[in-house]
This record gives sequence, C-alpha cells and structure tokens, in this order.
Amino acid sequence: MIDRAKCAMIVTEYPTEICEALSDTLESCVTHVDATGGYSKHNKSIVCFVVNRYHVNRMKEQVHEIDSKAYIIMSEVADIFSNNMDKA
Repeated sequence: MIDRAKCAMIVTEYPTEICEALSDTLESCVTHVDATGGYSKHNKSIVCFVVNRYHVNRMKEQVHEIDSKAYIIMSEVADIFSNNMDKA
C-alpha cells in the first residue's frame, strides 16, 4: 500500500497564528490565501497545508486550539511537485 500525504484546507480568521504553529511544530510549509465567506461575507483565510497521515490528529488539535471554529477540509494528495524545498 502506498502511503499518501493529506492536504488540509483550513478556513479560519486566524491564519497567521495557525501558519506559525503548523510550520514550527510540524516543520512544513503552509500557504495562506485571503477569502470571503460565501454566506457570511466576512473576511476569512484559507491555509493550505500538506501533512502526512501520522500527523493529521496533531494538526487538527493545534488548529482547534487556536480557532475552535476553524473549518478543515482534508483530501488525499497523489503527487507533490516543487523546485523549491525551502520554507516559503
């Protein structure tokens, strides 16, 4: 069985805090995108984070410690292509 990574898309009002916590603790890069709530029209952010399946629970706990109302969407990642493996 092939071990595949997971992609977390985290909808939050606390992107800076979540990005710092995830990159410091799990030592992986994160991407932060500005967004607007479709129903609420409030300013939100989407934090995209690739995590291996062994760290999913740890990631969820950290996110919900910072933002108990964060919405987390998980999907499987088949491939990751990057020329830059440094922290972005």
